[in-house]
Amino acid sequence: GDSVYTKCVYTPDYTVRARSLVLAAGAMGRVGNPFPGEKEFLGQGVSYCATCDGAFYRDSVVAVYGASTEAIEEALFLTKFASKVHWITSVDISRETASGLERNKILDQDLLEQLLACENVDHMEKTKLLEVQGDMSGVTGVKIKQFGSEEEEVIEVEGAFIYGAGGGSKPITDFCQSKVALDEGGGVIVDEDMKTSCDGVYAI
Repeated sequence: GDSVYTKCVYTPDYTVRARSLVLAAGAMGRVGNPFPGEKEFLGQGVSYCATCDGAFYRDSVVAVYGASTEAIEEALFLTKFASKVHWITSVDISRETASGLERNKILDQDLLEQLLACENVDHMEKTKLLEVQGDMSGVTGVKIKQFGSEEEEVIEVEGAFIYGAGGGSKPITDFCQSKVALDEGGGVIVDEDMKTSCDGVYAI
């Protein structure tokens, strides 16, 4: 009977009733302050999710900004589609030491090596992202500046994937309205079976 369908999801068009519910809303946006042009071209070349939008940039030139494992994973995914991936990092990923080249220990070393080995990746270290540029058609380039240089440079790209300062993407959980427990970052808290604090509701 209807008594087993205790979960309800309300949409503008219809109401769905179910025994269990799986939350898979993902994340959107960044927590930090946006770069000039970032908000203006969001959805028109600016993206925070390569796995969502990567296929739209087949045989295109894109830029990925960020020195995190998340940025590396997303850039690596984009290498499957884009003809060129400009990976821009404001910090040194590697530095010379007395014993040789030493990688940043915070990053996933295996993924880092995979990315740097890709022929279509251009890694630009110690480079600051200044602005995302574009026109009516969307993103056309990113303005950058290398540390220690007075000159600014514009790289022509069709996509800009930004994973810079600000802690990455913000989980889309506003619709939960305190029905399930969230962590400080807004993510849904789950146990080892992906169960939330609400019986019958899971999150991935």
